Amino acid sequence: MKSFEDRILSRSWFYEFPLPGGKQTQSYLPESVRSVHNGRERMLFDFLDPIFHEKWQDLSVLDLGCHEGYFSLKLALKGCRRVVGVDARKDHLEHAEWIRQVHDLNNLTYVHGDVEHHGDLSPDPFDIVLLFGIIYHVPNIVGMLRRARAVTRRVCLIETQIAPELGADLEWGAAHWRKEASGCIALVEESSDVDRGVLETGLNGVSMVPSLKALFFLLGLVGFKHVELLHAGSAAYEQHRRGERVMIAAFP
Repeated sequence: MKSFEDRILSRSWFYEFPLPGGKQTQSYLPESVRSVHNGRERMLFDFLDPIFHEKWQDLSVLDLGCHEGYFSLKLALKGCRRVVGVDARKDHLEHAEWIRQVHDLNNLTYVHGDVEHHGDLSPDPFDIVLLFGIIYHVPNIVGMLRRARAVTRRVCLIETQIAPELGADLEWGAAHWRKEASGCIALVEESSDVDRGVLETGLNGVSMVPSLKALFFLLGLVGFKHVELLHAGSAAYEQHRRGERVMIAAFP
């Protein structure tokens, strides 16, 4: 009879999860892309460790759009008091729960639900909120960021694809009336990916990708008082090095 760990190792995963026995899961991503997860993890802890390195046990974490729970797992293994992962796909959460069980983590739980409607998860805000690779997959970016702000006590970390910027201004009702652009949002059609069952798309067939200027503007609009672009570093994933993906820390 297969052990639980053997059962986990018998399938392919989105992430390369470390297992207690020293092995790790096999990712179905192309090798050239897998380093995006290590890069995200490095940027995450390069930022958080200097702030919370002796206080992990006091922290609560909300991971919105957690997928198979890779970053939820990493923060639970750090010793955070409470980590909650939320995802709309039940398959993701079933497999995330396998990883939680094999690590025997009582401080980690998963909730099935729409990441845009998460207000009833806790009566209190979470110290750390993660929005990794998710904001461009929801139809209401402003609404999601506003709800994320409402449940963030210490810091919200956003990792996202970034769209190119438009020009500085545009006509507004007449040729001689102009408005300065506060950024832009690019629409990306994903319905064919949804139809093919690709599990890394959104559920609505379209992605709305903000430019960096737009994202900074929207984070301020929903009430974050300070927003910081995190340094990717020379060892980061190539998209992070080129600024096509970014990680941002937003403080209430």
